[in-house]
Amino acid sequence: MANEELYSKARALIARADAGSNPSLGECEEFISTLQKFTTKHSIEETREFLDFMGSPDENMNIIHVAGTNGKGSVCSFLSSIIQKAGYTAGMFISPHLVSITERFRIDDKPIRNELFSEIFVETLKRIDEYGCEDYFPTYFEFLFFMAMILYDVYPVDYLILETGLGGRLDATNSVRSPKLCVITEIGLDHMQYLGDTVEKIAAEKAGIIKESVPVVFFDKRPSCSKVISDVAADKGSECYKVTYEDISDISLRIDEYGNKYIDFSLKSLYDNSMCIALSTCAKYQAENAAIAAIAAEVLGKDDKNITKECILAGLKSANWEGRMEQLSPGLFVDGAHNIDGINAFIDSVRCMADSNAGTSQTYRRLLFGVVSDKQYPEMIRALISSKLFDMISVTNLATDRSVSMDDLKQTIKSLQSDDDIVLPQIRYYTNVRDALINMIAERKAGDMIYVAGSLYLVGEVRSII
Repeated sequence: MANEELYSKARALIARADAGSNPSLGECEEFISTLQKFTTKHSIEETREFLDFMGSPDENMNIIHVAGTNGKGSVCSFLSSIIQKAGYTAGMFISPHLVSITERFRIDDKPIRNELFSEIFVETLKRIDEYGCEDYFPTYFEFLFFMAMILYDVYPVDYLILETGLGGRLDATNSVRSPKLCVITEIGLDHMQYLGDTVEKIAAEKAGIIKESVPVVFFDKRPSCSKVISDVAADKGSECYKVTYEDISDISLRIDEYGNKYIDFSLKSLYDNSMCIALSTCAKYQAENAAIAAIAAEVLGKDDKNITKECILAGLKSANWEGRMEQLSPGLFVDGAHNIDGINAFIDSVRCMADSNAGTSQTYRRLLFGVVSDKQYPEMIRALISSKLFDMISVTNLATDRSVSMDDLKQTIKSLQSDDDIVLPQIRYYTNVRDALINMIAERKAGDMIYVAGSLYLVGEVRSII
């Protein structure tokens, strides 16, 4: 479908809407999905030109721009919750979605209604048509970004949390001119074919979101990455706030009066000696993301006195982010770990949960694993098996053409058999997620734990089944 055909289809949808029949959510999503195949990414300058044509809506928004390899969605969710506790409305534009595309657009943590999605979709088509450039049509992500700009212009929020799609420097979201704050989460090896083959190169791409004189908060995990970010911030005259492992202490997994497990920890804050933070999650790695959000909120609080320590603590405790060590039912946890750093954090959380059960009867742990082909899946599989945490692993294909083939999955696991340090647990193979999950649930015994990890696609499929 060339641009001419895209415009023809767009105009037909506009005409229908003008006649009183907006397209359904399915029709909207079908149109947007075709853009992946028939459009190419535009430069930041071209994206900015279209934003200016739209009336520069970003310039009237209080934007918090978030980039990073792991933890972006969690940090966005924590910040949204904090902002709401301060009495404000919070918008979020995030990616990817787990089940419905509407999840990418949120107001006070709630995905927008299907009807509103359709309304904004049509308005975006109209703006593109009015632009009058037959050689220009946005890509999938650019289109969604423009939808977000229209949405939060027509339905303003007090703060808009804007998550990058891929990278930062060349990401469509980086066309916004003057965010209130930039946040960079953990940097790791992911999307290397686009961002570079070293963590330093990837850090440079993420640091590309830093704007002149706009403060930046980032997690100081790898010294070489921190230097890259600090150097860019210095060049931009941007004040830097580093969050380090030394700032986080006494991480504990606790159980409340209702039997729910949760994390608490101490954080060295900007103004107090420490904050005692409790999170409604059993994911140990969320302490890092919550710490980033807490310091980011404190930076916002320098100018906005309504964002207080009490709001930060209450917001962090009440936040809930789907697909990150999320308990879908008793004993069934899903985690969007989709790269080697994410898998290692997932393993750490499972081990923490196992340690908390030490002294009780042995728990049988089952893992459902699926992954897409552009990830470091051999390293992910090795880490999961080497952990010796899982008694049985079910390996599955995903319902996407990006899924690793079953032959490649089997070959990867077979290659581990010759490693003296590896003891393979029971392995089962499934061609689809539904069969794997149903069998795992049918076979579980009282006290068994089921974990799901390896891809956000996998988490989305499981959530749609449960």
